[in-house]
Amino acid sequence: MGYPARYSLVYLMKPHAGLSNWLVLILAAVGLCGLFGCKEGQRQDTVLSSVANPSRTYRATVLLRQYYSEGKLNNSPTTYVLLDRDSGSANYRHGMDFNDSQVVMSPTQCGPLTLDWAGDSLLRIRCVNCGLALSAAGQHAQGMGTIRIEYDDFPATSSWEAPAGTN
Repeated sequence: MGYPARYSLVYLMKPHAGLSNWLVLILAAVGLCGLFGCKEGQRQDTVLSSVANPSRTYRATVLLRQYYSEGKLNNSPTTYVLLDRDSGSANYRHGMDFNDSQVVMSPTQCGPLTLDWAGDSLLRIRCVNCGLALSAAGQHAQGMGTIRIEYDDFPATSSWEAPAGTN
């Protein structure tokens, strides 16, 4: 017992089936990908820490973003340090794009960073065995609006670099 031929996949894929039937099949495949989570091009975000300044007007957040490659998470995550007006928590939709005005720094292959506020207008970002020299972190803001930013405890050279004077 089976379906009549007009409902079979083979029938729909024949050239006489028409463009509209092909369109239905393509849209169904895209829908299944969305339903079951095709991984290519997707991102996985993990909020590692988030802290508001004492007056709760600004919030700094460390977010780890990993990208899927060939169905698996890649081994070069990006660590984002973000600064926003405080809304009570780190409110970031999974995989969202960030505005340049939010990004304090976004190094790759960086270990853990800690955040703390020294008053309402000074954010300190600390490298606690992060293994990344500040010079290797790429662009990093010295200030954003009225907020000054200091970087503490970053090593002189990254963990994968040879110290100066060695071969």
